[in-house]
Amino acid sequence: MTAALAAGSFSTAAAQQSEAAFRTTTLNLSAQGEARVKPDVVRVSLGVTTEAATAQQAASANAAKMTAVTTALRRAGLASRDLQTQLMQLMPRYSERSNTPRDIVAYQATTMMSVTLRDFDRAGSIVDTAVAAGANQVNGIRPDLTDPSAAQREARDEALRALQADAAKIADVMGQRVVRLVSVNTQAYALPVPIVQHRVEELVVTGSRIDPGELNVRAGASGVFELAPK
Repeated sequence: MTAALAAGSFSTAAAQQSEAAFRTTTLNLSAQGEARVKPDVVRVSLGVTTEAATAQQAASANAAKMTAVTTALRRAGLASRDLQTQLMQLMPRYSERSNTPRDIVAYQATTMMSVTLRDFDRAGSIVDTAVAAGANQVNGIRPDLTDPSAAQREARDEALRALQADAAKIADVMGQRVVRLVSVNTQAYALPVPIVQHRVEELVVTGSRIDPGELNVRAGASGVFELAPK
């Protein structure tokens, strides 16, 4: 009998809680915030591709040219921490005949590195230095932040303020008022990746100029608000 009474009491309490939740008016919202900041570094992906009759010859020639590029960059004042190998690849190049077994006609070796440039005034000339030393691949130029946390916090706070303001406006239009914030979540988005492509011929003939511009750092917020009539 005791167990039955306890079960009955629990069922009644659950029903009352469910009924109360049903009577509560809630508003689900999401908002975004943005912080515009100037990047403090530029990351350039560059490297060397070589081709030779044998794999060993291609790899050896590639290593020699990449060493020359790295040496030139260090002489230009770049620290070891700003030079990071991204890719090392050695692969055969086949003949272009179709419907027949293809022959290996050469081997291609590629080495790519990420170069972090901290002085925007010298960034273009440093890229030109790498090309002059033998780099024949410049795949992308990406403005970046060494520490995005401050900009992400600013964007998050902007998203939270927008969320709160939107909740109040929507509630007012519906003849309601915000009673309380039930729950809230925030999300920091990945930094945008603006990439500027350069042909090697342009870099060699005309020289390169890098303008970092601005980054738009974004964050999101979502929340559930309890409403009540005015």
